[in-house]
Amino acid sequence: MHNASVRSTLYLYALLAILVIPIFPHFVSPNEMTRWATAASLVEHHTFEITPLLPLLGGDAFEDASEVDGRVYSNKAPGAALLGLPAYAVARVIAGPPSAATMRMTANVMRLLAATVPLLFLAWAMRNTAARLGATPERIGVMVLALLFATPLFAYGLLNFSHVLTAAALFGAWTLLFVHRNDYAAGALIGLATISEYPCAIAGVVLVACAWRRAPRIIAGGLPFAIGLAVYNKLLFGSVFALSSGNERNVQFRSMAREGLFGIGLPDPVTLLHLLFDPSRGLFLFAPILLVAIVAMPRARRVLSSEAFLALVFVPIALIIFYSGYPNWHGGWSVGPRYLVPAIPFLLFPLAFAVSSVIEWIALGASIAAVVPLALTFPFPDRGFAAPWSTLALPLLRDGLVAPNLLHLLARPLAVAVPFAIVLAAIVLAAKRNTTYVALGVILMFALGALAPAPTLTTRLRIGYIEEVYFEQPGAMSRAVGGLPLPPRAIARSRNEAALPPTSWPF
Repeated sequence: MHNASVRSTLYLYALLAILVIPIFPHFVSPNEMTRWATAASLVEHHTFEITPLLPLLGGDAFEDASEVDGRVYSNKAPGAALLGLPAYAVARVIAGPPSAATMRMTANVMRLLAATVPLLFLAWAMRNTAARLGATPERIGVMVLALLFATPLFAYGLLNFSHVLTAAALFGAWTLLFVHRNDYAAGALIGLATISEYPCAIAGVVLVACAWRRAPRIIAGGLPFAIGLAVYNKLLFGSVFALSSGNERNVQFRSMAREGLFGIGLPDPVTLLHLLFDPSRGLFLFAPILLVAIVAMPRARRVLSSEAFLALVFVPIALIIFYSGYPNWHGGWSVGPRYLVPAIPFLLFPLAFAVSSVIEWIALGASIAAVVPLALTFPFPDRGFAAPWSTLALPLLRDGLVAPNLLHLLARPLAVAVPFAIVLAAIVLAAKRNTTYVALGVILMFALGALAPAPTLTTRLRIGYIEEVYFEQPGAMSRAVGGLPLPPRAIARSRNEAALPPTSWPF
């Protein structure tokens, strides 16, 4: 496999990311829209305060917000919103001021800059680093394919969450520290990761500790970000040490944030098992290819310095142990354990030095099956869906429903077929003669999904609700429950959400 094949994989993901616009009608995705609201407020009102936009987002029902003295702000670290700000400003010139009709375009352009571009940068950085360390073009191609199409990064490159940005920043810092030797730039990337997702400071501490002799230069590189965050905290929340997450409006979130560090307490072995193997969220269930990569760690050790290898191993371990102490470890409606996304590049990188095997290609296919159908239909399953690639994505596909994409403007069959055709093209170009084994992995993953408990009436109602409200399919809830009377709570919620933005999409 030559560099051209790696570029083809990158181009195909970029094409898919431009085509797909996973911003659903009447679904105010809190994690994404709180960042959109910050950018909109900065452009429209020159302030971080998002209070004027709350009515558009659902008022007091909007979850991801903090409040100080009656002023409402995003509850997220500011990095991703600030990175996406230029994209919002440009899109706003074309789309117009914030409204239900304009937010899809402006939020999507923000996502392209703050999530898709960092993911492509991450893939290219991993490719260059592996090549510099002596990995063959064939192995690099497998690693890049796995990164972009066979881990939860596939989904988060299409969503305006911060996890891809922090994954790219932390791995970029690792490669700058231990391969390219640029301490100041590495420190800056650690700073960027930390102001984008506060707990990434834990990974930053590990990176600095593994390169402790150069700590002053690394810290100097991150100092501007630390000062900027301190000023932000002081101006908005009253103290340089007061984080947005410490002023949550949501009662449950506020209660969690008061415990431990960032709301995270001591590691819990049960939570650790959930993070890795839970049927609705487990990292190794959504990306079994990572197990193959971990087995290749000794081969990566041969080409890395001791400090580089220690950092490669201990950054993901630190993140996994840290989040095993978080009561909200599952991350709400999400694809896989989203808080562990920054650990994925570190766990996957040794794949570039592994020995090709049938098991690897089968695991790759299983991973693709776990993330791709879900991300291309409705990438917000709640924990009630075990094996959601089967229990949620397949029912939606059976009904001809996929996430909003530009081809819906032409014809539904194209909108359904083309995104999956792009994924298939990436697989065929990279796997070549091993495509059959990849297909076997896909089949096995769906066979595993078939072992999930049969859908209950409640599960069917959830799917019907998603179809009726977020895909605007009238009568879907009633059909889902076989014409039985609908719960009043579901009816009331559907009426309330139907009044929320964004506007309709031609499914």
